[in-house]
Amino acid sequence: MAKLAFLGAGSMGSAMIKNYLKNGHQVTVYNRTLEKARPLEALGATLAATPAEAAAGAEIILSSLINDDAARACWSGPDGALHGDFQPGAFAVETSTASLEWIKELDGLARDKAMRFCDCPVAGRPDLANAGKLKVFAGGSVEDVDALRPVLDAVSAGITRMGPVGSGITFKLIYNVMGALQVAATAEGMAACEAAGINLNVAAECFSVGATGSPHVKLHSKNMAEDIRQDPIMFSGYGRIKDTGYGVEVIESLGAQSVLGRGTLQVWLQMVDEGIADHNDSELIDALRMAAKRR
Repeated sequence: MAKLAFLGAGSMGSAMIKNYLKNGHQVTVYNRTLEKARPLEALGATLAATPAEAAAGAEIILSSLINDDAARACWSGPDGALHGDFQPGAFAVETSTASLEWIKELDGLARDKAMRFCDCPVAGRPDLANAGKLKVFAGGSVEDVDALRPVLDAVSAGITRMGPVGSGITFKLIYNVMGALQVAATAEGMAACEAAGINLNVAAECFSVGATGSPHVKLHSKNMAEDIRQDPIMFSGYGRIKDTGYGVEVIESLGAQSVLGRGTLQVWLQMVDEGIADHNDSELIDALRMAAKRR
């Protein structure tokens, strides 16, 4: 069993930490708001006041954080994990959906500390995280990814090595742009059906069983039809906007087009315009309804 440091105890991070504890790993946790991590302490985790303190003695340091700024503060800030007294040759593992630019920066910073680094973003909502069934898209050498598999197995239903460092996050961002596009298309389609007087439950069922019926369409059309407003938040509008923005950036940096990605981002930004970007992503349909009323 490994000695782990984990940075970030939000809904995803907490679920991952619980599975590490269940699987017998020793976990020290840092969270910006320490009180929110107290339930993990009751399960056997050790809480740390700073990321550097959490990293003390760690074999593997993982993070699950909201964006680049939060990740940079936790890894390389004044009390960041990279300043901790971790074990020689320790792993730094970024599981956050961050930008490719940050992943490259963190890779360099970790190597300067003689650490091994892999970007291992995860796919799945908190329910899958709680069940230990996330998908892991890993970027790193074959040897490093294989060395991490016994630990990553505790939180995942499958680990796919996408290629060298940076390829994990690159794929995850492309993946998330495609997901955001499907949810945006579902919201627009459901809003159009509503405007046409079509029963939304009927529309959701037909979208779900037809050729359009991806898992995203099935979940979100049902939420929209039944006005399901999940609590706690599963995936916010702000999260969609952040991920889509990072995704469009990396796609275009590759010389590929992201016409649909840019259009998708504009759809999601309507949640900001309507003041509901902190709501669940299925509530995008509410932003479209609000905008339609002003036309």
